Amino acid sequence: MIFNLGIAGHGFAQQNKDDLVKKNVNDSILQNRNLSVPARFDAQKALLQLFPGKYYNLSKKSGYHNELINWECKGCKTKTYEDVNEDAAPAFPFAMGVATRLLNVMDYKDSLGNAYKVISFNHSEFDEDGAMTSRFTGGLLGLAKFVQTGNGWKLKAFQPAIAAYGAFSKCPDPKPLLIGQNQYAFMIKHSNGGGGGPFNGAYFLIAGTNGAYQQVMAAYGIEKTEVSEEEELCSWTSEYSVPPSEKRYFRDIIIHIKGQYTFSDKESLPGEVATRIKGKKKGNFTMEQRFVYKAGKGYELQRPIKTTVN
Repeated sequence: MIFNLGIAGHGFAQQNKDDLVKKNVNDSILQNRNLSVPARFDAQKALLQLFPGKYYNLSKKSGYHNELINWECKGCKTKTYEDVNEDAAPAFPFAMGVATRLLNVMDYKDSLGNAYKVISFNHSEFDEDGAMTSRFTGGLLGLAKFVQTGNGWKLKAFQPAIAAYGAFSKCPDPKPLLIGQNQYAFMIKHSNGGGGGPFNGAYFLIAGTNGAYQQVMAAYGIEKTEVSEEEELCSWTSEYSVPPSEKRYFRDIIIHIKGQYTFSDKESLPGEVATRIKGKKKGNFTMEQRFVYKAGKGYELQRPIKTTVN
């Protein structure tokens, strides 16, 4: 009897009442399904229907917005997705469990007036404290698209996982981008680097093609953040646009880059700029990159790249 009480006491001591728990769910969560939600669209409730795990709102406790759904799927087949940080990504659903968080809600209409809502969400590995750690681990992105009906909103497309972007297990919020006639894609600005910077940026475009959401463009080196004036390092920023076009779908994407260079940091510059500074100590530069869609290959950077240095 004393031995049994000792075991029970040990188990209780290991369980912290503040520790988060997870719920085992059916493997149907990774499959297409029929799902409708009320007319007053609640993205967090919709996400909980997609991933019916254990819901927590830790915002008051943590001091920042932190709503999550903890779950595991012991019967799911796992798959490895790319992490653009190039660190080895674990197979999803993660063996230790998953924490799923809402990122944002994107609204748009087509030419017929049909209204859509696309919710983006982030998967990270389950943590009993609800933490998100590791600078060079991205957040695994997923998307769900709803169309408005007479009774509310009906799930039209669902991609539980696409790829991992960002840092500290959190994907940046995707931004909607009109790339064709009633065709929206979603741009992600990824940025990462060592503690204190500088941070290097890249654009990644997600679009529906061949019946699924997937990455169709990667533009690297589109940003290098400033650190301090004293260090005199090169830095640049960028913007993107989709010019008017006769193309019905997958129109060209233009990225405009402008920045400052110093000869002492020449090695960090894009090659098109580095070869043109010709010994100048410092100055400004601009670049215009055009990405053109090639069927079966996605968007490809066109060369030569328009570059000016002064």
